[in-house]
Amino acid sequence: MYKLSFKVRHRGCFETKFSMDFPKHHIAVVDIQSTNPKKKQYFYYITGDSTKFDDIAAYLKKSKHYIRADEIERSKETLLILVELYQSNYIQNIIQKHHGFFIETHTCYEGYEYWHVGLVNKESIQKMLKEFRRMGELHVLHIGEVQFETTLLSKQQRKVFKYAYEQGYYNIPRKTTIARIAKALRIDSATAGEHLMKAENKLINLIAKKL
Repeated sequence: MYKLSFKVRHRGCFETKFSMDFPKHHIAVVDIQSTNPKKKQYFYYITGDSTKFDDIAAYLKKSKHYIRADEIERSKETLLILVELYQSNYIQNIIQKHHGFFIETHTCYEGYEYWHVGLVNKESIQKMLKEFRRMGELHVLHIGEVQFETTLLSKQQRKVFKYAYEQGYYNIPRKTTIARIAKALRIDSATAGEHLMKAENKLINLIAKKL
């Protein structure tokens, strides 16, 4: 199969605007399938400055484009919100049109949406990119052929997860924090949290299927 990775500053997208208004927060987005091409339901896993979590929750509730924003849970490092968003166009609609599929959860950071898409047909890549360029500022990060099994954990996800495990992050009680892991690996806490979350989700899903 083929993998296309890109980031886009999507014009007219209120998820992009949300990320621009809170640029230091990392938003991991779990897409929930919708039959309405103009309305999507998402689960937001937000990491970053927790002192801004109240502002974020209020921002989403006041937005006329976010027609639903239900806080599910929060901790010192994460905010989980279920939202419904209404707008005229979505990246997902183009991916679906060209029979693409998600390899990883899409994310938002500093006003960009990050996408990692799998495709069966190489010819579909340029067709998709042509449509994405009409939607905003596009930067292609990767195009290439990959084996599906090698996409389970990225190199960085593997590095962060392995270090966290070795440092006792998964012990009860925990022996370290995401902030300490990030400092040791010289990355910001939001990035470390994202890599751990993605690695955990992939590994849990893999193990659960074998139970």
